Amino acid sequence: MSVVRCLVKLLDRFAMHLAFARGRSGDLRKRNTVMSYYRNVKNWLLEDFPQHRHIVEQRLLKMGILERHCLKRQQSGMVTKAPTCTKADLRSLIDGLYFDASSPKEYPDAALLSIMWYALGRASDLAFIQKRNLSVGSGNVLFLRQIRAKTSEEQGLSLFPDKSSFIMCPLHAIAMALAMQTFPVSSVLDLDHLSGLNVGDEAPATEATPLTDALVCCSDDDEPANATPEATSPRRKSTPLKMQGYVNRVLKAASARQADAGVSTGLSSHSFRRCGAQHANADASLRPQWIFDRGSWNMTATNKAFAYVFNTTNKDRKVSKVLSGWKSNDNPTLPSAATFDSATTTKSRRLDRMLFASSLDLGDASLIVDDEVADLLVASLIQHFPEVNERYPMSPYTSRMRMCLFPLQVSMPELLGWSVELKRQASEVREEEKKPSHVSFI
Repeated sequence: MSVVRCLVKLLDRFAMHLAFARGRSGDLRKRNTVMSYYRNVKNWLLEDFPQHRHIVEQRLLKMGILERHCLKRQQSGMVTKAPTCTKADLRSLIDGLYFDASSPKEYPDAALLSIMWYALGRASDLAFIQKRNLSVGSGNVLFLRQIRAKTSEEQGLSLFPDKSSFIMCPLHAIAMALAMQTFPVSSVLDLDHLSGLNVGDEAPATEATPLTDALVCCSDDDEPANATPEATSPRRKSTPLKMQGYVNRVLKAASARQADAGVSTGLSSHSFRRCGAQHANADASLRPQWIFDRGSWNMTATNKAFAYVFNTTNKDRKVSKVLSGWKSNDNPTLPSAATFDSATTTKSRRLDRMLFASSLDLGDASLIVDDEVADLLVASLIQHFPEVNERYPMSPYTSRMRMCLFPLQVSMPELLGWSVELKRQASEVREEEKKPSHVSFI
C-alpha cells in the first residue's frame, strides 16, 4: 500500500505543477493541454506498476485531482475569464455595425454575433451554416441544423423573433445578411474573406466561380508589355484568418466605435456563449440540462445518457424563447405574409425573389434557401423596414430595399400597412397547450 500512496501523492504533485506552471508565452497552459500531459504521465507510471493500476485509478478518480487543481487556479484569480456580453451589449454592438455599415460585409458580421448569442455557440460552429440547413418547423419555429466542431455531432436549434427589438432579432439578422449577398454561396453568412484560398493562388475557373473572384485573379491589363519577371514583385500571400481571431477583431472594432454606449470592455468570442447561458439560467422554469444541451457542453457519460433519454426539441424551444425575451410557455407567432390578400402576397413573393436573388431559383440545391424560409425572412424584413428606414436611412441595406420596392411599385405608405399587419400578428401571443401527463381510459 505504500507504493500506492506514493504513486497517488506523486501524481497529485505533478497535477498541481501542470495546473499552475506557465508555458513559453508566460501564460497558464490550456486545460486540454494540462489534461493531455497528465494523462500521458499517469499511463506511463501505471504501465510500470500494473499490479496497482486498479487501486490507483480508483483513488485518483475519487479525489478528482486535476479538476481540483484547475478549480483552485480559477478561484484564486490566476485565470482571467472573458467578460460576459449582456443583451444590452449585443444590441449596442449590432446597432453600431448597422449604423456604420458601408458595404455588404458588415451584415454577415452582425448576423454572426446575433446567432452566437442566441445559439450559445462557438464561432467555429456557426460561421459556416449551410442554407439548406434552415427550415421552418411544425411548431411555428425557425429550425437550424449544424455540426458541432468539437463533438462532430449534428444538432438542431430553434430560433424565435426577439420580443424587445429588431436589432437583436436573429431572424431579422439572417434575413438582412442573405439580402445583402452579392453572389450565390452555399453558406448563410458570406464570409469569403475567411476562406483558405489566397488571392495569389491560381485556381481553375468553373461555371460556379463568381465573376468578381475571376476578375480578381486576372492579371492587370495596364501592366507594360516589356515588363520583365524580375521587375514585377510577386504578391504576398496572406494567411487566412481563423474564425475566433476574426470575431475578436470585429468585436474590438465595434466596441471601440460604441464606447460611449457603455459596451463592456474586453469582449471576446467566448463572451457570447457565457452570457447567453447565464441569461437563460436566470429563468427558473428552465433546467440547467436544457441549457447545457443547447450549448453542447461536454458532460460526463452519465449526464449524456440522461440527456439522450429526456431532452427533446421542445426543451430547446423553451430555452430559445427565454433568450428572445419571451416566457418559456409562450407561443410567439412567426411573421408570415400568408394572411395577406392575393395581390399583396404576390408582391411579397416577388420581393423575396429580388432580395434573395443569390439564394433562390438556382440550379444547385446547395445554394438555395427553402421557399418557406424565404417567405418567413422576407416577412421579417417587411415587418421592421419602417424602423430600419428611420434609424439607418443611408445604409446599404436600406438602399437595396428601396431599389427592390421601386419596380414593384410599392410605396412606403403601402409597405407601412404591411408592417402594421405583421406586427399585429406578432402581438398575438398564446400559451402552449399543456399536454396531459397520462391517458385516462373510460
